[in-house]
Amino acid sequence: MSRRAVLKVVKTNYTPSAPWMVRVPPRLQRIEGARKKFFAKESVAKAYVERLAKQLGDYHSQALGLSDRQKLEASECYRLLERHDASLLEAVHYYLKFLNETKRSIPVSQLFDEFLSIKQEDNVSAKYLADLRSKLGRFANSFQSTLVCNLTVPQVEAWIRSLDIGTVSRESYRRNVSVLLEFGRRRGYLHVNPAADIKIRRRPEGEVSILTPDELHNLLSKCALEIVPYIAICAFAGLRPSEAASLLWSDIHLDAMQIEVRARHSKTRRYRLVPIQPNLGEWLMRFRSEDGPIYYSRRKFREAYKAAGMDEWKMDILRHSYGTYRLPILKSADALALEMGNSPDVIFRHYRRPISEVSALAYFGIGPDTLPRSALSSAASNPRDEPVTKELVQSCSGNAPRALQPDRAQAARQAQLSDRLGRECEPLRHLINC
Repeated sequence: MSRRAVLKVVKTNYTPSAPWMVRVPPRLQRIEGARKKFFAKESVAKAYVERLAKQLGDYHSQALGLSDRQKLEASECYRLLERHDASLLEAVHYYLKFLNETKRSIPVSQLFDEFLSIKQEDNVSAKYLADLRSKLGRFANSFQSTLVCNLTVPQVEAWIRSLDIGTVSRESYRRNVSVLLEFGRRRGYLHVNPAADIKIRRRPEGEVSILTPDELHNLLSKCALEIVPYIAICAFAGLRPSEAASLLWSDIHLDAMQIEVRARHSKTRRYRLVPIQPNLGEWLMRFRSEDGPIYYSRRKFREAYKAAGMDEWKMDILRHSYGTYRLPILKSADALALEMGNSPDVIFRHYRRPISEVSALAYFGIGPDTLPRSALSSAASNPRDEPVTKELVQSCSGNAPRALQPDRAQAARQAQLSDRLGRECEPLRHLINC
């Protein structure tokens, strides 16, 4: 039998710093949050006892003032809460909190519009904005009038798993939905982000697809001439597809043998310089343009890999091929991470494979001269430029098989060739003197 609490001040030796104790009556323990209260001064403890006595008297008066209907409702509430070990007061506080969240919350469609508006103000890339519209638009259409505070983990997860897409794409949808709901959480529209707790099985670590040198050679021989620079940059510089498609010819510095990847085009939003390999330099010199973007066409790209005998195109396969074949040459994960714009941890997870240096050199030995001349006959503006282009690329690259010997006869020959090419090859003047 429990001891009945008596409202009085008792001196104890439990805590020397607060020796005055008051036992809280059972009916007030949930409200006060304790069964006993300790005080450093007796006067403060007595004031607390007076407040509790007044509170008990008020509760007694209020209980007598309850109508029969209110008493019946309270009795039913206690019965329903009995198996959940919760008090009626806790249930009321929880419900009031739910009502406040509902009043502050907005429908999913309205959150989607607000989110896109903010992203447009932040000047995100057009490609990223289109991706958000596509993925989050489907989510907003499915939960259009649902308040974001009422979304649950099972609801969101069931929607993501109902999409007829692969594992990687499903994880991409989950990330975008999580970003949307986290934006709503920061604005006070919901208390918890349900998408953050969803776990999607990812592709096993290290299992990335790459092309063999023969497969890449075949792809380059089958593709339209307009997209050759794009494919060559992805394959021999390791740029991400979105980065290569955003390049301008002015970002390609053949005099310094470097490609400039600007922060606004990079996935990590970090500026970096990527070295141009000797064979890539030959490709770019063959297809160089004065200005404008690097041409890319999804239709022509699809036609190219279909013509090369590939049923489907693996995500980032050209970038993965570059990383896998470049690592045996560099022999440094840090150096490769600097070129590719990621981390050494990613390099170790994805690109460590039993690739010999001979195979790696064969991959980076694929140049315009290795393809049938009929495939690239219309690419060069002047066939007589080809030997000059090859020599200049070799002389300007630290990875070239040999450097030009700077003797007088060769200098005279280069000067004559420079005059002959004229305005058409004006960018070569800087390369000849490098």
